[in-house]
Amino acid sequence: MPGGNKEAYRHVEPIFEAVAAKYQGEPCVAYLGPKSAGNYVKMVHNGIEYGLMQLTSEIYDVLKKSAKLSNQELHQVFDTWNKGRLQSFLVEISAEIFSQKDDKTDADLIDKILDKAKQKGTGKWTSQNAMDLGIPVPTIDVAVSMREISALKKERVAADKLYDRPTPSSVDKDKMIAMAEEALYFAFINTYAQGLHQLADASAAYEYQLDLSVIAKIWRAGCIIRAGLLADISKAYTDNKNLENLLVAPTFIPEVQKAVPAARELVVYAAKNGIPMAGLSNSLTYFDAYTSSTLPLNLIQAQRDHFGSHTYERNDMEGIFHTEWGV
Repeated sequence: MPGGNKEAYRHVEPIFEAVAAKYQGEPCVAYLGPKSAGNYVKMVHNGIEYGLMQLTSEIYDVLKKSAKLSNQELHQVFDTWNKGRLQSFLVEISAEIFSQKDDKTDADLIDKILDKAKQKGTGKWTSQNAMDLGIPVPTIDVAVSMREISALKKERVAADKLYDRPTPSSVDKDKMIAMAEEALYFAFINTYAQGLHQLADASAAYEYQLDLSVIAKIWRAGCIIRAGLLADISKAYTDNKNLENLLVAPTFIPEVQKAVPAARELVVYAAKNGIPMAGLSNSLTYFDAYTSSTLPLNLIQAQRDHFGSHTYERNDMEGIFHTEWGV
């Protein structure tokens, strides 16, 4: 993901293309834009990575707690998913992880790894800058927060003893697996949509001249968030250079429409059964908010004007207004 001086890049371009990962013979590297464009794209790449990893961990959790899948069954499920529309590096390595034995005990290694996730800051930086730009990336935001919550291990263990938690209700194993696959696909699309939306606005704000179709293409191989659906994402931005959001791309509308019911059902199940699914819940909320023509934020604007004279706009006429409330 190189950026900076374009003429300087031309001198090293043959080297980069020679060593880059290839997708169907095409090098997954390209000049992205001036100044810090390359570093910025890499940062958002990592933010998307945070979101996808959080979502994958939640699906693992709900399958284990609801359908009582063994690690070997989880391996088989993820391996099967990796041969379909969820084909991706993270799904692929998750399948491998579930089959890895611990070399210090007779157990599966996944069951011996402490549930405290660390971070190096790129997810946080993505979230912080998205707020600076005014771009919503809630799946990435909450992925960062969940790593922070995971670090509170002693507090979580103590708090767990203070509250009752529902025992997950029994489910049909095959139905739950199918529902989880649809929900994860839905949430993956939403996470890419959020990150690419941020890249589009950052490109305008910082004059990066980013081409989102090219970015999606170079992500198809050699990086952590590589996935089969990036080919469709690249095509969506090739077909419409001014695409505002992946959720309104003609290619993805029917796919999301079919998958969203499963996401709703899984979020409801998780909430009723005390299984935290912050990433999926936030992905669903983002979708519902972004696709809502009306939101209750008119009340917030009224409140702001009431306590601070911050003014508001109206939906029936142009202008900026203020009311002397209670008068």
